[in-house]
Amino acid sequence: MNDKTQLSLILLLISLAISIYFCFSEGLLRGGYELAVDGFVVARALMIIYTLHLLGKLGDIIINNKKN
Repeated sequence: MNDKTQLSLILLLISLAISIYFCFSEGLLRGGYELAVDGFVVARALMIIYTLHLLGKLGDIIINNKKN
């Protein structure tokens, strides 16, 4: 594995970990904002979509490294 591939893999794993944390974290929604729940649900759905996109990119990197 060359240096560029390792760097891209590390950055991808860091962004994947951050998106999974925000997806399951309840700390972003504080008390007193009952009307913000709808936006929180939409944001969580977008984070799930982004996480699936990152998993697809990670799989693509792994498959391309196995070919080489």
